[in-house]
Amino acid sequence: MPTWYESQVIKDLMPILGARAVRGLETNFFLSRIYTGKSSLLKVARYLEATINKEDRRSLIITDAFTKKFVKNLDDMLKLIDMEYKVWSGVLPEVPVSTIDEGAKACKEYNPKVIIAIGGGSVMDTAKMVLVKYEKPEQNLFMILPSIGAALGLRKKIKYLIAIPTTAGTGSEIATAALITDTSRDPPKKIEVVHEELLADITILDSEFVKDLPPFLTMATGLDALAHAMGSFTTNWGNPYFDATNKTTIEEIIKYLPRSYKYGGKDIEARSHMQVASTLAAFGSYGNMAPGINHALGHSFGKIFSVHHGIAVSLFLPYGIAFKAKVTDRWTQLCPILGVTTENKSKNNLLKEFVQSLKDFIRSVDGPTCIKEIKEPKISKQDYFEKLDKLADYAMNDAVTLTAYRPINEELYRKIFEYAWDGGFIDF
Repeated sequence: MPTWYESQVIKDLMPILGARAVRGLETNFFLSRIYTGKSSLLKVARYLEATINKEDRRSLIITDAFTKKFVKNLDDMLKLIDMEYKVWSGVLPEVPVSTIDEGAKACKEYNPKVIIAIGGGSVMDTAKMVLVKYEKPEQNLFMILPSIGAALGLRKKIKYLIAIPTTAGTGSEIATAALITDTSRDPPKKIEVVHEELLADITILDSEFVKDLPPFLTMATGLDALAHAMGSFTTNWGNPYFDATNKTTIEEIIKYLPRSYKYGGKDIEARSHMQVASTLAAFGSYGNMAPGINHALGHSFGKIFSVHHGIAVSLFLPYGIAFKAKVTDRWTQLCPILGVTTENKSKNNLLKEFVQSLKDFIRSVDGPTCIKEIKEPKISKQDYFEKLDKLADYAMNDAVTLTAYRPINEELYRKIFEYAWDGGFIDF
């Protein structure tokens, strides 16, 4: 089923909507109530107690098979305010559309006033879509428009959507977007659903939920946050709010991701900083609605080859920035953060040094920077190049492409994919 953003009319209009004059007239900021630290659960409990009548205190807790174990962390909080709860743990990775209907059915049967999502990006995104399908059963998820005059009218049944992330990277807890999988296509395709009413009403950032995050997920989700912030900063859709947020995010990740990856739960300071960086990155990118073409490249590649989302979008980050460098110098503002000096260097040499420094950082936490470096799953050159046309097609028809800073087409996407096989420098 086609999405609204695959329409040629929308593609033709987007360059106009991205102009600075238009953005100045239509720039919005959406944030949830964010509670951080060890007292956050208690504070949220008291807020729910004060705003929901006792007879209506029912919550559906949405998890996957792994994050179901965190429900016990909420038990005291919910008992304190006499809130009943039911757990639905049917979330699957990448959010197949069929699981959304299952979650909405569980919601209808239980009639909760609160949805609590505990998990990573797939859990958060599933919860958002369950909210839509529960309140608007006839809504076509592929045709939800994120713009003026397209209100969904949610929160008539559910009073609060609460997000508790168990990873530090996807930022879905603060994003107005959700990623789902259209399994009717061959191969399946990632679909973006963007709307301000998808934003969680309450976000809880407690390091207890991320302290035992395994090294691979620490690295992959942390690099996802870096891809959000850097990809967004190097677009033309920014403003002082988003630019400041993204710069701070990048500084935090460069400093704390290596520590969080190396020491894990032994370095709670690093874990806590990465939690905040993840949330800031999502505000600065999906709040900005322009996370960079590295996300279009990563969405396509990750889905077709079953590569973790964070690995996929961060792998293409250096290529996306180099491609945009033909029309913008915004990347030069990030050079000091990566320790790259700018004096007495040609733009081309500076760009090469910057891209290399970015790749070195990604490799420092064992992330891949080209396709042939990926260890799991191992991808053969023949299989990769045989799928270039489909990769380029899916990237071109990704929602992120609508906000591409430099005009792009399928041929250019195909060329970027070719260069990414062995890490070639984007010189076109």
